[in-house]
Amino acid sequence: MWMIGIILFLILNLCIIILSKLRLSLLYLHKDDKDFVRLELRFLHFVKIKKEIPLVAFDKEDMSIKTEEKTEVGNQNKGEESKNYTPKEILHRIKEFQSALQRVVGMHRIIRRFLRKVSIHSFQWETQVGLPSASTTGMVCGAIWAAKGSVVGVLSHFMQLKTRPDMKVTPFFQQTHSYTRLECMISFRFGQAIFAVFQIVRYTRGKVPKWRRKTA
Repeated sequence: MWMIGIILFLILNLCIIILSKLRLSLLYLHKDDKDFVRLELRFLHFVKIKKEIPLVAFDKEDMSIKTEEKTEVGNQNKGEESKNYTPKEILHRIKEFQSALQRVVGMHRIIRRFLRKVSIHSFQWETQVGLPSASTTGMVCGAIWAAKGSVVGVLSHFMQLKTRPDMKVTPFFQQTHSYTRLECMISFRFGQAIFAVFQIVRYTRGKVPKWRRKTA
């Protein structure tokens, strides 16, 4: 009898995990030459993983992108780590990913099916731009509005947009200025993500491209 109870308990917990939602929050900040990226993953209100990339710099000597990454799991700080991404490595990984997409006919169907189950709960995108020429500033602001509209259109087509996007474009005339703040939160069920990953691995026969990073 106690064995049946244990089995039922395990099945119940497995169902709770599969049906529970993962919430992913993204914050991207750009001001002049400085960038900041923060990713936060929450699961079952207990598991919290946060990754911060406070610095994204461009090294002109070796043409690489340098980052300072900070990872937190729960209340534990995993420390900071400096990493380099060279153009050769980036291009190599892009080619690997493209070849994987070409080998897999059903990949886009899997991704589209998964994205239809992703919900967007918040979406704020603020941009400030300024150039010495007032006419050029106006033209750039118009182009940014068009680009933002296209991005929101694509998101609403492939995902479930649960909120009205909050977007702003502010011109700064007769001065050089650049600022962007993008913040959004999405959610999807853990079981749906696992099923999508399983399908991708099965179609690619395990040949999923891996991103190799060089530690500074």
